[in-house]
Amino acid sequence: MRLDEYVTYDGIGLSQLLAKGKITPRDLGRCVTEAVAVVNPEINAVVELYGDAIDALPEAALGGPFNGIPTLTKDFPIEAGRPAEFGSCLAQGFRATHDAVYWTRLRKGGLVNAGRTTSSEFGVPAATETLLYGATRNPWNIEHGVSGSSGGAAAAVAAGIVPFAQGSDGGGSIRMPASFCGLIGLKPSRGRVTGSPGANAPLLGLATAFMLTRSVRDTALLLDLCHGPDAGDGYEITPPADSYRDAIGRPPRPLRIALCTIPWSGRAIDPEVAAVTIGTAARLASFGHHVEEASPGFDYAAFLAAQKIIWASDSAAGLADIAGHMGRAIDETTLGASVLSLYRHGLTLSATQLIDALAVYDEVTRQLGRFFAGYDLLLTPTCTIVPERTGTYDPARPDIDVNGVFDDLAPKESFTALFNATGQPAISLPVGLSQTGLPIGVQLVARFGREDLLLAVARQLEEGLERGTGIWGQGKPDVHAGRH
Repeated sequence: MRLDEYVTYDGIGLSQLLAKGKITPRDLGRCVTEAVAVVNPEINAVVELYGDAIDALPEAALGGPFNGIPTLTKDFPIEAGRPAEFGSCLAQGFRATHDAVYWTRLRKGGLVNAGRTTSSEFGVPAATETLLYGATRNPWNIEHGVSGSSGGAAAAVAAGIVPFAQGSDGGGSIRMPASFCGLIGLKPSRGRVTGSPGANAPLLGLATAFMLTRSVRDTALLLDLCHGPDAGDGYEITPPADSYRDAIGRPPRPLRIALCTIPWSGRAIDPEVAAVTIGTAARLASFGHHVEEASPGFDYAAFLAAQKIIWASDSAAGLADIAGHMGRAIDETTLGASVLSLYRHGLTLSATQLIDALAVYDEVTRQLGRFFAGYDLLLTPTCTIVPERTGTYDPARPDIDVNGVFDDLAPKESFTALFNATGQPAISLPVGLSQTGLPIGVQLVARFGREDLLLAVARQLEEGLERGTGIWGQGKPDVHAGRH
């Protein structure tokens, strides 16, 4: 298979070719290796390929729905024995000690972990620019960034290296890079993808893992393969009534959709981002859905203050464990300024403050639940800005404090982090481009546990936009494996 052919297929398309014997997993391994060689020097998305995994790809299709498709995983612990450096000098040389349970399910479904992608440091900054690996660049324009933390995954998929890649989301870290790189990025409901063998959901319930993709059907099948609790999980989310692949084949009934383009943080919104979101609302209305302007009411200042406490508390505990394991000190030589300031703030906090912060999140979750009693979906921009230039964020900035960390995050996570707190499913969809050709995504949010509804509406939008070339008719990025 030629590289220019490989990049035209999503995962299901490649799997169908594998099942028919027209290509082999080894052919796909050669395509991934070639794609990394031609585009990674420009975008710096792939930290390394696992030569042993690629060499072991067979000449016949493997089992499972994906039949042996190689993919990439984030620089976090996913697969036992593989490097997991969290984008940080503090964790350089660290290796995962166990398989993530959801990853074992995806592997059983026919995926092969062929390498790892860049991440922002410990997933904190919304910019994939680290002291350890430098800046990951946007395939649409390499002068611009990819957000974070799953920035390398997004850049790799957008540039055609793999049809989908693994990421994780604790405040928008799947959705924001998906928006910046013109991809589909689903954050499932809390507990839909188990965090086992650790917590149900990491980061005190805020974070979840999943995939960044090019097609809704890949998203649906991947979720079918990996969702569900593991034995011993503290709670079990209600399973879907049907498969997610079946859900996207049924046009949803007319829905009540709230439209909100005013950031709860008070940040300004780029007019092009607002226009794309309003245009998406009009498209949804043309499908027969009722769309009206409405916004959930909650105390954003209290929410943000609680977010700082929860993130900093988690950092103080988690980073101390990593430092002890690696035998390294926590200081300016091992951590970037943002993560170091978050860690230091965490050391000043009390258990009482953490309990109070979690209580704020509980109240906000109740308020959002009452809001969604009147609406099926909420439509917002994913980020308030178009992709910013690389270098806007400085990982070595000396004067940053915890407030500065969250000021840096605000332009990108003003619409996303709320739903990590409430646990509701949210998806970023690639519906537009700026006048300068940079991707703009919108976010759809559903009631807790209703990924099926998100995916069905996403498929409605996709059907009207997929007739052109590239993902949802956007064309190809400037840096793309299919151009070589």
